[in-house]
Amino acid sequence: MLKLFVAAAELALPLGLLSAALIANRSYAPPDRQRVGRLTVRVLAFGTLAAAAVAWLRLETRHVRLPVVNLWTGAALLLALIAFLAALWLTGRRELVTDEGGWRPRLLTATSLVSLALVGFFYGLPLFLAIDKVVPMGGTLFASDSLVNLIGYALGIATAVFAGTAVGISLGRVPSLARRVLTTLLLGIALVTQWAPLYQQLAGLKIVPRSPGNFQALLWIQNNAPSILLVYAGVVVVTAAIALAVRRRSAPEDASRAEHRLVRADGLSRRRMLSWSTALGVGLAVTYTVGKRLAEAVPELSPIEPSTVNGDRVEVALDLVSDGHLHRFAYRSTGGTEVRFIVIQKNATAFGTGLDACEICGPSGYFERGGKVVCRECDVIMNTQTIGFPGGCNPIPIQYEIAGGHLLFGVAELEQQAKVFR
Repeated sequence: MLKLFVAAAELALPLGLLSAALIANRSYAPPDRQRVGRLTVRVLAFGTLAAAAVAWLRLETRHVRLPVVNLWTGAALLLALIAFLAALWLTGRRELVTDEGGWRPRLLTATSLVSLALVGFFYGLPLFLAIDKVVPMGGTLFASDSLVNLIGYALGIATAVFAGTAVGISLGRVPSLARRVLTTLLLGIALVTQWAPLYQQLAGLKIVPRSPGNFQALLWIQNNAPSILLVYAGVVVVTAAIALAVRRRSAPEDASRAEHRLVRADGLSRRRMLSWSTALGVGLAVTYTVGKRLAEAVPELSPIEPSTVNGDRVEVALDLVSDGHLHRFAYRSTGGTEVRFIVIQKNATAFGTGLDACEICGPSGYFERGGKVVCRECDVIMNTQTIGFPGGCNPIPIQYEIAGGHLLFGVAELEQQAKVFR
């Protein structure tokens, strides 16, 4: 659940914040508010639904080449965001909701809506592709593990949606210059993080020359991804703080009681928004630091337990492995390779035995969590009854016999399997 929550929160936050910034900077006449609002919903829905459709095709068919999709939609989004920022600063200090006509407000709204559709698609695509991780390998959607993962995935998206909503409301309350600067900061982060991988793709296609500087920039972005997300989280708090700082502190002395109440209500609303934004910002910061570290932590393998080599057999005492828990053993091959194997009791008369490795994830090993055997590499939960049989992420099976109160494993088979651990 934690891993899916962190992943969804990482993928959805840029989508939420960029969408909020673009929506907050539309310009229209007061009579057109509802029409522009409906158009905005349709544009964002079109982008995200298109991303969902492409993600489904990618997961279910082989008809979608993600590098090609990312290349062209990324290039289109890059140009759209640059055009929007140009329109934003050309509009200057003009009111966004105004009866004044002219090409500048129309250009601002048009570039905002085009960028919004592309943001919904470009950032929505990896978010929808992450759904594939909700159901563990060999599991079903309605299994308890899948439902827990789905809850984590949904909570991550919800957190990003709340953050985007908070930024959108606060941007509508700050002065024009602050709104433009904060919007430029949000979109500037997106442009910088998007430009490096896009240039690398274009260089791979020999459309542009290769650049060592761009490669270093790409490495820097990859290594500092959590810091970039922390900047996004900081903008959530800063925007609300500015909105509170510029509030009207009091109405004129000759104002009506109703106007005094409106001023007090507006101040209270902005203080509450700052509280919520601070909680979201701190929560996101914890998610991208502590939460990410915990989610990506690789469990330690349990210690190797004692076994005895007796001629052409490796002996494991039945009393040691007859508790229904995972046990790990090792045989040192003639070449010096440590061949790890596991044993777990499946019922009163049968044991699941296999190498501490599988054909998919290699010798990463298995660990026990909540009474279940889990692959250390991909976090897939094994069906205990299938351990000892080939296929999927199951341990590579090895044969055993029971005699004289011991499980007996063939030295020759273990020697042959040493190649798996080299």
